[in-house]
Amino acid sequence: MPASPGRKKGHKNLKYILIGAICGGVLLVAVIAAILYCLVCSGSRRNGSRNDQRESGVRNTQLGASGTGGGAVTAGTQPSASPANLAKVGDSFGYDQLVEATTDFGDDRLIKHGHSGDLYLGALHDGTSVVVKRITSSMAKKDAYMAELDLFAKGLHERLVPIMGHCLDKEEEKFLVYIFVRNGDLSSALHRKSGEEEEGLQSLDWIKRLKIATGVAEALCYLHHECNPPMVHRDVQASSILLDDKFDVRLGSLSEVCPQEGEGHQNVITKLLRFSSTADQGSSGSPSASCSYDVYCFGKVLLELVTGRLGISASNDAATNEWLDHTLRYINIYEKELMSKIIDPSLIIDEDHLEEVWAMAIVAKSCLNPRSSKRPPMKYILKALENPLKVVREDNGGSSSARLRATSSRGSWNAAFFGSWRHSSSDIGPSRDDNLLKRSETIKSSGGSNGDHSSSRRRQSKEIFPEPSGSRDTED
Repeated sequence: MPASPGRKKGHKNLKYILIGAICGGVLLVAVIAAILYCLVCSGSRRNGSRNDQRESGVRNTQLGASGTGGGAVTAGTQPSASPANLAKVGDSFGYDQLVEATTDFGDDRLIKHGHSGDLYLGALHDGTSVVVKRITSSMAKKDAYMAELDLFAKGLHERLVPIMGHCLDKEEEKFLVYIFVRNGDLSSALHRKSGEEEEGLQSLDWIKRLKIATGVAEALCYLHHECNPPMVHRDVQASSILLDDKFDVRLGSLSEVCPQEGEGHQNVITKLLRFSSTADQGSSGSPSASCSYDVYCFGKVLLELVTGRLGISASNDAATNEWLDHTLRYINIYEKELMSKIIDPSLIIDEDHLEEVWAMAIVAKSCLNPRSSKRPPMKYILKALENPLKVVREDNGGSSSARLRATSSRGSWNAAFFGSWRHSSSDIGPSRDDNLLKRSETIKSSGGSNGDHSSSRRRQSKEIFPEPSGSRDTED
């Protein structure tokens, strides 16, 4: 039976609708792709413009423009290495002075080959021991030293490597001069040979390790929260952490420092673009210019201090990532006993110190959250390291026998400090964590009569790590 004219007309209309929908979809995809392309090009132009400005500033300095004064440089500006700013970055050394101080940069004066330049031990006429970084165009980017000059022009911070001056006279080589820091870097100080006749390595005690962790946190707090715009280190590892004769931290390796990308000015499409084009942990490819990347790297340093495992903070290979996944399974805010499986066996600690080690491991795990938006800011990490027992204990009048958090205050601490850290791939296991969560929720729901007491303890936990706002729940 032949189809009715109405049915033929309906099929025809459906065909037109399908064609229109397909064309509309293709057009929408093309528009989105064009917008993303424009955003990428715009970001590249901004980065290129910033580099050109910095390079121009140093070029003007080297052309001989003189200046000794100028207003104070505030943390609210991002200075280029102008003559006035260079006057605030120590002394200007002559090339001949540095040749004499380092015995013509002899091999016996070489400390190590750094990724941004070779480091040489030197001595000035007055007997001051110095370290001279020699930067050649063949070893690093032409403007590798500018980031350090820009940062030091903002002002010197006690937790950054102390700079004495610079030598920018030669076109093919640049030199930065630092005060010599006696105990070397953390990678060599954590376990060092105690004597030629003694076997094994001498380990740093726990008091020094906690002091070092707190010192690094102070340095990163300065970069992230006191500089404007926030500055990102991008090379936080044990070899970047220098220690003076009192084991106070002097954070070095500042050649990669740069302002945080897109601070406060990202739209939704930009965030999606960055999420798709960068590693979530910031642990592969080129270093991410985000504060959360520094936090992730700092978490690896903390684990190195807790476990004594050398080289973890400097490596991103598959073996290291496998070790991290395995180790993080033993870090649980409910079970201190698991720490015995990962703690550095060379540490000799009492019960209080064991709880501090446990607390540092918990902080490390929060730093290593695979979701960058869930990692805590450095200012809250610093507060936790300054008060490690508050991470794992109830406040019970300051008594050293205070019980471990196991009630609703534990739940509020977790919500405030860790966010969704349990959902990371490195958690111990869903069944045990789910049971613990249910147990915590049961206790919380049955504790209505103690609401005021629980509320007061919740306020205490927020003093260390306030509840994260929804606006921070974005990918870096």
